[in-house]
Amino acid sequence: MDALVAFIIVLSMLLIFVLTINNNGNNLTQNVGHFFLEEKVMLIADSLVKNHNEENNLLGSATIDLEKKRVKSNELNLANFNNLKSIKQDDFFIKSVSYKTNFKKEKWIIENKIGECLIVKRFALIDGVKGIIFVEGCK
Repeated sequence: MDALVAFIIVLSMLLIFVLTINNNGNNLTQNVGHFFLEEKVMLIADSLVKNHNEENNLLGSATIDLEKKRVKSNELNLANFNNLKSIKQDDFFIKSVSYKTNFKKEKWIIENKIGECLIVKRFALIDGVKGIIFVEGCK
C-alpha cells in the first residue's frame, strides 16, 4: 500500500512537471511571435519618420531639405501621406497609419484585414506642429 501511494505521488509530480514544461513552451512560442510583430511594426514606423521614399511613402515620409541635400528626420509633410501603399509580405501587413496633433487627427486605412495587431507610436513634427504618428501592424 505504501508503494502504491508513493507511486501515485511520483506520477502526480511527473504530470505537473510535464504540464509546466508544456505551458512554458507555449508561452515562449507566443512571445517569439509577438516579438516578430513588434519588431516589424517598429522598423516600419522608424522608416516612415526617418526616410523619404517617392514610390511608397509608408517606407519614408520625411521631408527633404533641398539646400542641404538631406532628409529631415522626424519632420513630416501631410501631402506625403497620400501615397501610402501596402507592403507585400505573407505573414505581416500594415493595417493603418494615423496621426494626432492638438488641432487635428486623421487616419489612413491601408489594409482592411483582421489579425493580431500592434500599434507603435512615434513623435514627429507634422506640418510644423508637434504630433504623434500611430502605425498599426498586424500578422
